[in-house]
Amino acid sequence: MKVANAIYDVVFKYLLEDRNIARLLLSALLETEVLDVELRPQEYSTSISIRYKSLTVYRIDFKARIRARDGKEKLALIELQKAKLALDIMR
Repeated sequence: MKVANAIYDVVFKYLLEDRNIARLLLSALLETEVLDVELRPQEYSTSISIRYKSLTVYRIDFKARIRARDGKEKLALIELQKAKLALDIMR
């Protein structure tokens, strides 16, 4: 059996284009119930070169309907960034 490795951008994007997988992943990360999720068109990847080194940051935006802790439904814009190292994402 072959398993796709989400460390690669193409696999990461492929997995998150599946609404159920994206909903489950975002629910786990946010520690709240994500009821519905929609991939937004603002996804992009950026390559930056600094002193002979390069890094790539991949960003995907979602519009999500979540159930807050008080039980009310809310809309949220979620930005998910992926990079090889945590220090690569500097904001």
